Parts: sequence; C-alpha cells; structure tokens
Amino acid sequence: MNSFNERYVHKRDGFVTLLALIALTFSSLSMGVEQSEQGLWESFLKDKYFKDIVITEGKTVIDMITPYRAEDAAVTPISITAQIPQTKDLYIEKIYIIVDKNPEPLVGIFNMSPAVGKADLAMRIRINEYTNVRVIAALNTGEHHMVKNFVKASGGCSAPLGADLKAAMTRIGKMKFRTIENTEDGSSLSQYMISHPNITGMQLDQRTRLITPAHYVKKVSIRYNDMPILTAEVGISISADPSFRFFFKPKGKGVVTATVSDSKGVEWTEEFDIEG
Repeated sequence: MNSFNERYVHKRDGFVTLLALIALTFSSLSMGVEQSEQGLWESFLKDKYFKDIVITEGKTVIDMITPYRAEDAAVTPISITAQIPQTKDLYIEKIYIIVDKNPEPLVGIFNMSPAVGKADLAMRIRINEYTNVRVIAALNTGEHHMVKNFVKASGGCSAPLGADLKAAMTRIGKMKFRTIENTEDGSSLSQYMISHPNITGMQLDQRTRLITPAHYVKKVSIRYNDMPILTAEVGISISADPSFRFFFKPKGKGVVTATVSDSKGVEWTEEFDIEG
C-alpha cells in the first residue's frame, strides 16, 4: 500500500511538474511577444520614423482607445483623444499612427491646425497580427508624445474584399460629409467618408484566385473656406471606405472642400455647404 502511494505521489508530482513546465513555456512565449514588440520599435521603427527625436511616453498630451481583441481585424476602430486644446501658441501639429507588425507599419500622418479646436481623431484601421499600436503627437514646439496599446488581431491586411470589387469600383470616389454634434466651445464634431476599396495588394481574388493589385487612398485634404483643417497622408492600413471623425470650428456659413488622391493617381474633389 505504501509502495502504491509512493508511486502515485511520484507520478502526480511528475505530472504537476510537467504542467508547470508547459505553463512556464507559454508564459515565456507570451513575454517574448511583448519583448519582440518593444524590440521591433526600439531596433527599427523608432529610427526609421523618428531618428534622433526624443519621444515622451505618457497620456499628458494624447490618449487612445482600441479594442484589446478586434472583432474584425480589417475594420479595427481607433479613437484618439487630445489632452490639450489647440491654441495658436501650443497645439498638436501632427499625429502619427503606427502598427508595429503591419506590412506597412505607418498607418498615416495627420496634419492638424489650431483651427480644429481639438485634435481628436477616430477611424478604422487594418491590423495584420498581434501587435502594439502607437500614436505619436508632434507639437508645434517640437515635443513628441506617445501612447501605445497592445491589440490582438490577425489577417486584417489580407482579409477578403468585403464587397464585389466591380460594384465597389462603380462607387469609387463618392463622398459624404456631416456634422454630428456641436460642442460648447463652438467646435463641430464632423465625419468625412469616401467610397474606395482600399486594396492592400495582399488580398486574394475569390474568383480568379490571384492577388488583387494594390489600389488605395494616399492623401485626403479637407479645408473650410479655403483654410486647412485636416490633411491625411495614409496607406494600406486604413480600412476600406475610409472614414475620419474630427473637430473643427466653423464661423458661420461656409464651404468644406475635400480633395482625395489615390495610388493610381486618380483625384476627386467635392464641396459641402455647411450652416456653421
């Protein structure tokens, strides 16, 4: 009986040890993911986009909200909130969005101005695998501030086109602009949208089984009464049918002009009358 108990305890302890080793292995792999994320930024991306620039990490200037696990990696929502107002003396001049492990890490550069009142942004992006998402705010003073979130998502850049490509091409270039709400400081939360398949060059055509050539929005310029509000230099990491939410301060009636160009050199311009 004692011999049986000893054998049982030995096997049980061996099994527990095995489980502990497995758990330790997965823990190490998980830590490795986080370490590789940080290593990729420090060893390559930081110097590629911000060589010799000091970046302060923290939420004093900028913050963002992303899902921890994306429901659909091809349309992952990201919401950026400025922690300071846009004034003539101090304002966020540029916002950079970087997805560390995307084929094209730089999602976009968004040029802001004091005219927006508040440098908030919201959009949908593609995320190709588990990765850090970074937002860097460059102030007019030269300071750079960064926040980052880890997002679990996969396949966003190679996800099948969400609609029939031929139908999508008949709508390409059609735009919408609307004011969602007005705030107490006189700013208007607005949304701009353009129909465009935003093909990454990594997506398989389900009919031909061939890779569909890249075709995506490259630049969006939005002006109010000929005054720059938002200029976005973007790439394949923006979701299909790009949509941007942002603030600006209209002064009475006016015209919002949107100009968009894509990777094939096609350009569209449309005007929208607003009441202010």
